[in-house]
Amino acid sequence: MILWGATTQGPVAVPGTYQVRLVAGGRTLTQPLEVRKHPLDTDVTQADLEEQFALAIRIRDKVSEANMAVIRIREIKAAVADRLGKSRDRRLATAGEELVRKLSAVEEEIYQVRNQSNQDPLNFPIKINNRLATLLRTVTTGDGKPIGNAEPIFNDLVQELAVQTARLQQVLATDLPRFNAELRRVGLEEVRIER
Repeated sequence: MILWGATTQGPVAVPGTYQVRLVAGGRTLTQPLEVRKHPLDTDVTQADLEEQFALAIRIRDKVSEANMAVIRIREIKAAVADRLGKSRDRRLATAGEELVRKLSAVEEEIYQVRNQSNQDPLNFPIKINNRLATLLRTVTTGDGKPIGNAEPIFNDLVQELAVQTARLQQVLATDLPRFNAELRRVGLEEVRIER
């Protein structure tokens, strides 16, 4: 996945006391860990850092949701291509092509599918997952309270993503069963949704 001006790294833990646990070889080791505030950040409060972390976690979760939707779409499209390669049945092909067309329409709203290199986002507009990941980068750059517009921008992007994930669910509830019915008719294995 090629993203422009974005990050997929999660936020840094806020100052506090934590427990680190390592499980290996049937043994569990636990060690306390203290994260301290940078000593030069004298004008940043604990509340500012907690607010930054809370928003960053919410953004990270939506970036993951968007990316998982793309992965899911690609897995289904690959399974459809596999099944279509096993039969020349016209009704099956029509149902498969319609399913792929609808899945691709959702995928193209979530991720810029034309990106092939790091320079491509200069030519093709970034989509929802990239905009969310860019907002994550903005919110997690430096230590401090998020910029004032971060929350409204996040809310707008969440709504845009919700529209696309609802479209995806609709396709999976209607078009995928139609395709699976055609697969059963010609004696091929159905496409199952793993996630």
